[in-house]
Amino acid sequence: MVGSTSLWQLELNEAGKAISSNPLQGTCETEVAVIGAGITGTATALWLARAGINVRVLEARGIAAGASGRNGGFIAYGTTASYSNVIQRYGREQARRLWAFTIGNHELLKSLIDELEQSGWSCSYRRNGSMKLALSEPELEQVIQSTSLLIEDGWEVQIVPRNDLPVRLQKAYFGGVYYPANGEFHPAKFVTGLASLAQQAGVVFHDESQVVGISANEDGILLQTPGGTVHARTLILATNAWLPEIGGLLGADWLSSCIFPTRGQVIATEPVSEQLFPYPCSADEGYQYWRQLPDGRLVVGGWRNRSFDTELQTYDETPNEAIQQHLDAFVHETLKLPHVNITNRWAGIMGFTADNLPLIGHLPGVPNCFIAGGYTGHGNAFAIHAAKLVSELVQGKMNPDVVLFDPARFDSGL
Repeated sequence: MVGSTSLWQLELNEAGKAISSNPLQGTCETEVAVIGAGITGTATALWLARAGINVRVLEARGIAAGASGRNGGFIAYGTTASYSNVIQRYGREQARRLWAFTIGNHELLKSLIDELEQSGWSCSYRRNGSMKLALSEPELEQVIQSTSLLIEDGWEVQIVPRNDLPVRLQKAYFGGVYYPANGEFHPAKFVTGLASLAQQAGVVFHDESQVVGISANEDGILLQTPGGTVHARTLILATNAWLPEIGGLLGADWLSSCIFPTRGQVIATEPVSEQLFPYPCSADEGYQYWRQLPDGRLVVGGWRNRSFDTELQTYDETPNEAIQQHLDAFVHETLKLPHVNITNRWAGIMGFTADNLPLIGHLPGVPNCFIAGGYTGHGNAFAIHAAKLVSELVQGKMNPDVVLFDPARFDSGL
């Protein structure tokens, strides 16, 4: 697989925060084994270790190597589907619960960021809100409808008329809605910070340790890597888009019919002296998104709906030229910044699901195995709370939110 390196990953390397992590060698035992050192895996390991549980994390590449270190760094509420669509599909009460789950996610995330800040590790967190824009009149109608429903349910949102949009966006977009409680951060630094906290709590990380075989029985689970084996009482799969591949090693082939690897592409520019927008923005039902960093650089991503044939069902992290041209055009033409240079180009693989909701909970048919992933482009909105939920399930605690994301809803064998 040919890949790319994100701006966040480059800056993380420059920051030089060392996480002790060596490839697995030989045979060892642990209470809980976690596969995947992204935002979900590191957070789950942290919660469990702080509960006094022995944890090892196996990662095929390195910490934040996948989508957790390649996304736009948005911290949003809700699902990728509009609030009105979620209500139509699941009903009002479940829509409220899903929204509340992501609010809880942000609060958990912020508490961890505060802890990291106090230790001297900055995640460049800001909470200036975010804007969702309409690319067409029909989309604006849907945005307004969802906003009315959100207000009725007590959530804080504000309609923004076209004339009140940031000046450089007024010609291309018809209006939008402002979410004052949303935020943004440096995703790779955050995940690395989580790994540092987890390591301080006793978690052992093994990078460059791809799991190539799994066997499960009543005595536990045996994981095989090229360099060694781990015997664990409980297994957690936290690989998001790679859940179908890892699940296949356990016989859960049905995961490939409900989680689909999808490429998301991003660019970053040189600093722009003008403040174009004080908060992250998205548009075209989430297919477009951008933000301006404190130093003036623009981070722009999305537009995969202009080339679904190349962006769906792929694990290739190489940027695609057709999509890159759309990202460039947004900067040079839509924003009318023709002389601004593009300095970084990268891509990441997201896990999308058939119903836009993640799979969080017990893996059907496999004793002592839990999964969390399929965030459908909203990993930063769900993953920390998902990690908390899984850690509670591992400890035998009941949580009513588990019914929202039960993986069994997709298992045709039940």
